[in-house]
Amino acid sequence: MIIYTPIPLELVLEGNSDFSPEYQEVERGGFKLLVENLGNQRGKVVRLLSSNPQDYLNPLLQPGEIIKL
Repeated sequence: MIIYTPIPLELVLEGNSDFSPEYQEVERGGFKLLVENLGNQRGKVVRLLSSNPQDYLNPLLQPGEIIKL
């Protein structure tokens, strides 16, 4: 990734090393999902683990969707 910015790189990447999300693999409705735990029984879909191309068209399984764990 290339970042074009006049801001010093130290300021742009400040706090980046502190980010360490907790991922877990969850099965919902027959689909395996990699989910980032957000707390309060909620999770954000990070990745869909499927070999069926049709599954990737489901808007409820798109990365970034918030689901209940």
